[in-house]
Amino acid sequence: MTDRVRPNPENPWYWSDGDGPTLLLGGTDRDNLFQWTGERLEAHLDDLVDAGGNFVRNTMSDRKDGDVSPFARHDDGTYDLERWNDEYWDRLDAFLAATAERDIVVELTLWDQHDLVGDRWESHAWNPVNNDTLPEGSLPETGGDHWRDRIAFFRTVEEGNDPVLAHQERFVDRVLDHTFDHGHVLYNVTNEGWAGIEWELHWAEHVLDRADERGVGVEVANMNMTPEDSVEKVVEHPDAFSYVEVSQHNQLSAGATGQDHWDNLQAWRGEVEDAVGPRPFNNVKIYGGFDGGKEAAGTADQAVRWFWRNVLGGCAACRFHRRVAEGDEGWGIGGSERALTQIRSVRAIEEVVDLTALPPRGDLLGDAAPDEAYCAADPGEAYVVYVPDGGNATLDLDAGSYRRRTLDAESAAWTDDETVEGDTDLPLDPPERPNQVVVLTAET
Repeated sequence: MTDRVRPNPENPWYWSDGDGPTLLLGGTDRDNLFQWTGERLEAHLDDLVDAGGNFVRNTMSDRKDGDVSPFARHDDGTYDLERWNDEYWDRLDAFLAATAERDIVVELTLWDQHDLVGDRWESHAWNPVNNDTLPEGSLPETGGDHWRDRIAFFRTVEEGNDPVLAHQERFVDRVLDHTFDHGHVLYNVTNEGWAGIEWELHWAEHVLDRADERGVGVEVANMNMTPEDSVEKVVEHPDAFSYVEVSQHNQLSAGATGQDHWDNLQAWRGEVEDAVGPRPFNNVKIYGGFDGGKEAAGTADQAVRWFWRNVLGGCAACRFHRRVAEGDEGWGIGGSERALTQIRSVRAIEEVVDLTALPPRGDLLGDAAPDEAYCAADPGEAYVVYVPDGGNATLDLDAGSYRRRTLDAESAAWTDDETVEGDTDLPLDPPERPNQVVVLTAET
């Protein structure tokens, strides 16, 4: 990657690395990919790239079997927060090099409260009982096993807990020291943040201040448990948050399905455009259960539909969330073959149209029931319509001759190809199979 990723100057709904607007797509089996090493990491990235993927998530987590901590340990097993564990940082460097080599954009999350929940807190380096660095009582027990009950670590900013905050900042500074030289990294300060705007602004401004000291430009977002909050904070704090992370709208427990999923996204885009101008919308997590997955995540079929509505709805980045692996709970379809096939399907469409040049145009659809069809178009030039499950929708097509093709997103294969004449109520007539995409391009 030759340039630092940033909103495209001509079309700031999308990202650019210097070569024009680009659509970021991904699907991986792990959130903290940097903890994988060697052939395992490289093979997973290669599978993604082979499918046309160019986007991954990386949390700075160390909560799973085989993960290593950023901090060194004494012989008695206690951690020393003032000494680094080189292996953790070597893994981060290897991950950054591997993704840069493959032109993969990384959305890097600094803090994830799920790292410090329940029994994870009992053994974590940040817990004062497990290190010889933090003063006794600096992170008092708050009781309960749910992450909302374990709040002391995430209240250091508002409570002026300087002893702990100094070490938190030291850790983040070390992350930034390793990542600032890599232009393919986007920053997200929180995962499903609930600690409040003081915490989120502190870390966003901290990253931006450090970047300014280094003379580099970086892009920062926050991700709240409810997507509306993420949108609101971008509107209220546009200098701190330069893109919108709305992942939580792609699941059952916090988001929406069907037509509401599309309509919510369009409303948020309008709100952001009116308040601060166009900005990229990222979905670093598209949920949807795999075998053994979480009911709250939704189904695999819903994951595919969330993905396509986001792509045609004007989102800049879409990644399928992790699937069941290594005994982990399943929240998505990750880097499965089905997920990779959806990415291949988008790239096949991009061979005939520029999706970043086609804004959402649901108004061009006629006779469409809710959740029957979704459209992006440059009228008179190109139209792309996603049809989740058949139907009788029509398209308000400008006069002229068009080549109409249909792509089966479940096989990434074109199934129909014909010339049609412009008609204000052109029947789409998709095959009666799930997840069909009708593409019309003007004949020249």
